[in-house]
Amino acid sequence: MTPAEDIAQSLIDINPKLDRELLVKTLIFVINAHDGQLRKSGLPYVMHPTSVARTLAELKMDTAVIAAGLLHDVVEDTEYSTGEIKEKFGTEIAEMVDSVTKISDIQKGVNRTAETFKKFLNYVSKRPQIIAIKLADRLDNMNSLQYLAPERQKIISKETLDFYAPLAHRLGLYSFKFALEDLAFKYLNPEEHASIESHLQLTSKEREDYIQSIIFPLNIKMNLEQLDCDIRGRSKHIYSIHEKMKARGCKIDELYDIFAIRIIVNQVAECYMAMGYVHNLWMPLYSRFKDYIAVPKPNLYQSLHTTVIGPQGKLVEIQIRTKDMNETAEYGMAAHWAYKFNLKKEELERNMDWVNTITVMQNEISNSTEFLGFLHESLLPEDSYAWTPQGKKITLPLGATILDFAFAIHTDLGLRCLGARVAGNVLNIDAHIPIGETIQILQSDSQEPQETWLSMTKTPKAQNAIRHWLRKALAVQSEMLGQKIWQKELHNLKISKENYPGDVEICKNFNTQNMNAFYENLGKGDIPLKDIYAFLKQYSEHSWAKLKILNVFSSDDEPLIIGHNERFLLTYAPCCNPLPGDPVEGIMKSGKGIEIHKEDCKVLNKIPQQQRLTLQWEAPEGAIRERKCILRIEAMDRVAIEKDVFNTIAKHNALVKKTIFESKDGRTNGRIDLLAFNSAQIKNIEQSLKTVAGIRKVSVL
Repeated sequence: MTPAEDIAQSLIDINPKLDRELLVKTLIFVINAHDGQLRKSGLPYVMHPTSVARTLAELKMDTAVIAAGLLHDVVEDTEYSTGEIKEKFGTEIAEMVDSVTKISDIQKGVNRTAETFKKFLNYVSKRPQIIAIKLADRLDNMNSLQYLAPERQKIISKETLDFYAPLAHRLGLYSFKFALEDLAFKYLNPEEHASIESHLQLTSKEREDYIQSIIFPLNIKMNLEQLDCDIRGRSKHIYSIHEKMKARGCKIDELYDIFAIRIIVNQVAECYMAMGYVHNLWMPLYSRFKDYIAVPKPNLYQSLHTTVIGPQGKLVEIQIRTKDMNETAEYGMAAHWAYKFNLKKEELERNMDWVNTITVMQNEISNSTEFLGFLHESLLPEDSYAWTPQGKKITLPLGATILDFAFAIHTDLGLRCLGARVAGNVLNIDAHIPIGETIQILQSDSQEPQETWLSMTKTPKAQNAIRHWLRKALAVQSEMLGQKIWQKELHNLKISKENYPGDVEICKNFNTQNMNAFYENLGKGDIPLKDIYAFLKQYSEHSWAKLKILNVFSSDDEPLIIGHNERFLLTYAPCCNPLPGDPVEGIMKSGKGIEIHKEDCKVLNKIPQQQRLTLQWEAPEGAIRERKCILRIEAMDRVAIEKDVFNTIAKHNALVKKTIFESKDGRTNGRIDLLAFNSAQIKNIEQSLKTVAGIRKVSVL
């Protein structure tokens, strides 16, 4: 038997359904192509692609994917081209090899960037099977990492821990995940890895005895109940133990749940029967029970997880699943890519929802840093979920909020979110989503995002949408403010229509593409007022000398009205702490808009007059006294209701001047005197307060 036939037979022994003829043909070609090439270890290079092929065979990949795995380095490391691969092995195999080759090309550099992973996922969206090839390739490379320089070991290990291990988790390839995490951890933190490994070796006999003390009574119980099942015990892998120690701030000998018991049955109904028998033997901790059979994870994982107080009072995690579920747990989505399932194209696409979502988001998120954050977040375990009123399941990272949930449904819904109604209760936008509940989002067309929303959200999708809205709102407000400042300066300098400089001249002088861009830059403070003054004085109807005599910066200076419409461009100077209603002036700050000072501020008086703006607060309905607003609140008495009311008002940039809260017979009545810019702002505050838990009525006086 030739070497090619021998290797082909070893692959067929793993998966008898493989095509012997194609495997032998591919192996002969690969052996010849890599002839004379050696790995860093000194072993023949061909051992690497054959190891990749063996891993793919264990994943039950079809012959075409295994052939692509054998060929994955040929184009990169030999004289053969993709065209020649296509000619010899067909379009499907050639396209997979080409995708893996291109991914390898963009990852040759030392600096890994978001663009690298965007390109990676672009290829994955077209040929999802190449994920299995890349993971198998990475696993074999990690197993031979000891032959590389220490610096390269750390770079590759960090990339593995940050991207490839989470990717394996996201696709349900847990055997890959555990192996990649342990190997990467070994090089990134060798001392801690060695310490945990040593402890596991020293305590292996004690741990095995304890595992048997659980398996033995379980076997007796299942036999008595005539339930056919397979019961296994295993220690958790080194990296997960390290993460538990870090999360709990304890030493390894203080951890009791470093092993798990798995019960594998034949039918779904038997999973629940087995769980009942387990709970007959030991007391369960219901707070740690998870039913991933009724609600599978996005990576198709299904199992019952229950934690019980086992022998000696130690916590023991027990996982219960069917044989089919166990196969999916081992092979993840790869099991659904295998030819034996005969999945149709639309079924495959449905199982690749995550990849499709990433593909869409990489087009929507142009900023590479923001995309990398979204990608990292999307790879994290997704343990929170809730339902829409229409019965759609929304899965989010643990700790996600009502705002995250709203944005996950639709961006417009998130932007207008006021809170949510859950089981008859109203939740604030920053409340964590109640797992497994049906959530109805409350919204208002007058609601607008605030900068504080960024700290309330966990998902990059929500944060990206909020940032996009804020940037757009800032641009609009900057343009409007710039127009107001420009008109004010034209008035102050007595520039008539006949003397008005042309748009072309203005844009040329201030280096902007058009007048909208000019107004935006002026409103943001990127164009100093002294430059505006220097430019416009040449167009004034008065001579420079007459302007000095007229003193246009005092009695003839038209004030700039400021209020809610400029809210993102107003900052309050800490030197004098101005309040709405105080006589104020402003100075322009680059990128920030107007910094507001009191008229008599000593810091302001050091600024030249031509660099200052005379300001006037916007007065709703023309009456200064109406800036003051009184709200009356009726609510159920509860802890921290005053704090929640204050936080809600603060999100709308209103100033609370006085509060009175009285509690009696389980009820709270409150009066709040505040200063607001306009009626729209007051309406937003009123609507937001109505979503605070316990508030029954809000009225404006």
